[in-house]
Amino acid sequence: MTGRGTAALAEGGRVDFGRLRGSRRQRLFAAMEAAGLDLLVLGQGTNIVYATGYRPLWTSGSRPFAPACLVFRADERIHLLATWDEGVPADIDRSRLFGLSWNPSIAAERLGAVAGLGEARRIGADGTSAGLRSLLAQHAPDAKIVDARQVLLDARATKTADEIACIETACALAESGLEAMAQVCRPGVTERHLLGALAAHLGSVGVPIIQNEAVASVTRAAGFGGPDQVATDRVIGSGDAVALSPTAHYAGYEGTIARTVAVGEGVSGTAVSARCRESLDAVIARCEPGATGAALLETWRQAGGAELAVPLACGVGLGPEPPLIGLGVGAETVLHVGQTLTVQGWMHDGTVGWLTRDVLVVEPSGPRVLTRSRRP
Repeated sequence: MTGRGTAALAEGGRVDFGRLRGSRRQRLFAAMEAAGLDLLVLGQGTNIVYATGYRPLWTSGSRPFAPACLVFRADERIHLLATWDEGVPADIDRSRLFGLSWNPSIAAERLGAVAGLGEARRIGADGTSAGLRSLLAQHAPDAKIVDARQVLLDARATKTADEIACIETACALAESGLEAMAQVCRPGVTERHLLGALAAHLGSVGVPIIQNEAVASVTRAAGFGGPDQVATDRVIGSGDAVALSPTAHYAGYEGTIARTVAVGEGVSGTAVSARCRESLDAVIARCEPGATGAALLETWRQAGGAELAVPLACGVGLGPEPPLIGLGVGAETVLHVGQTLTVQGWMHDGTVGWLTRDVLVVEPSGPRVLTRSRRP
């Protein structure tokens, strides 16, 4: 077996990853205590990463919900579904790994052998399936099963300095991807060529390549439906505007940015570009502790923002997180210190569209923008 070397996990730089994992778990245990949970059964990938710091191998395809991590509150013990310890932090002992099996009986037997499962009286789960209910009925017959998704969201809502540093690093990686795309964004190339340039760049710097193809869009093309469309073989021409919106991950945390690039001569979007930037800057300035989603939406409108065709703001951490503000939702959201958000603006003048997106953290004195690109 391998996997105890530093190559298995993100290490070094500005982040103390041992401290990061420890602080996340303490918040998780505190949230379990507040909810009266003896045990958490986790199957959602980002929740498992949050609880364990595990770096799983990426695999394609979908799969049903299955119990892949057990978190015991009484003795702060974690058991993880893993066939080997590659990518598993050293603070999770090999004896607390239970192996995967395609045989349901063997899988149930391995899970049932975990000490303390049968004694749990209140179990929270971040998902469910018929198999999970049957398994818990067999091995913890006296337990009450409750929905623990909000418990996880509450624990993850406020970011520590280490988490913010991870998001800021991911943003820097996304910005480097933006520049790699911008350098080859010229007449004659296709949207998919830009997607390939991003993938090649992220691979060259050793970070995961995000499986997202909505990262490059010609915004004046006939039938253009919005800045979130999948990249196609559409050829970029002189006078086009192209929305570039790369995303990158660091230690599981997500960073993103969006800028719109004018290609060649004759792009008509100068005015809409400036208006989009100014309106979004007004929204960013409003992202203070205690501000509501309704206040952000009103700020966008008062600053001259158009009717929203994309969410105005969304939480960001181990991927997209609550809240979602815009498109008829999130008006009641109240921002708090330690919250990290993506904020974006989209405007179209009837000829050309302009997309701008940044990432910020809400601090006691107001917002601090984590993205740094000087592009408009």
